[in-house]
Amino acid sequence: MFFVKWFLIPWLIFIIIVGVYLIYYKNEKYELKPFVDLSSVDIKELLIMDKKRAISEGVNIEENMPKFYKGNNNIGVLLIHGFTASPYEMSFLANYLNSKGYTVYNARVAGHGSRPENLNLLTYEDWYESLKYSYYVLKNSCDKIVVVGQSMGGLLAYVVATFNDVDKVVMLVPGLGIKSFKFKLVPILKNFIDFVKKENFSDDLKEYYYNVRPIKALFQLKLLIEYTWSILNKRQFPVYIIYSEYDDVIDNKKIVNFYNKLDSSKKKIDLIKQKDIKHVLTLNSNPIVNNIFGQIEEWIREE
Repeated sequence: MFFVKWFLIPWLIFIIIVGVYLIYYKNEKYELKPFVDLSSVDIKELLIMDKKRAISEGVNIEENMPKFYKGNNNIGVLLIHGFTASPYEMSFLANYLNSKGYTVYNARVAGHGSRPENLNLLTYEDWYESLKYSYYVLKNSCDKIVVVGQSMGGLLAYVVATFNDVDKVVMLVPGLGIKSFKFKLVPILKNFIDFVKKENFSDDLKEYYYNVRPIKALFQLKLLIEYTWSILNKRQFPVYIIYSEYDDVIDNKKIVNFYNKLDSSKKKIDLIKQKDIKHVLTLNSNPIVNNIFGQIEEWIREE
């Protein structure tokens, strides 16, 4: 009886819990596919649909809305912001690239730029699918498409290019692995808590970034990271990665490993070594933001 009570029963309970968790975890994963064909839809209609979706989610300031910038050359650039951010995060890059003649769509990923509660209701499949309008605005108006994504947006950029017709990808500090050990606990924590507060959050950005991290959405981010690794080299295209040595969020070893495994005839990686440059590269508070924008533009322009 002692053996059964103190050894066998606890192990049986543990095995049952792990089994249920693994089944649930597997069922949470989604297989993505090419966007539904919207090539016959008028550009103005696509823009209206994307804006209506943002309004329906409660987006109420202009900086957090998706925005289209018409250029004068044949290259379209799709910009994708990071986790808990908004189009504001990529707006300075959008203005810069548009000033160089590119047609730009600064996309809003579903669940962002409104209320953090919205983000906990969605999956990484929803995030991916929410980019179809912005993709087809550019597809229907340009000869070439380049996708530029930051952090989580870098993962989505790679996924969009894998399943759709994209010419190049730029991944800025791509979230291919998270430093914090707490991130490993997210599959469990999501069943007990909804949000965790961000440390050292700047109130200057409260209109454009959530000041909390929605836990169920963090779980979806974890799944997206795993999914991005699973489709590595499913399709080949030029990739440019820029990352920071002093990034306080991303595991840089994962970025280097991903780059080394990339099977592409054209790839490039740059490491920023300034101590005051952490995770987000595209805000105007970055002292070398114009240099980074110049490197991105040069990569886009190269044949």
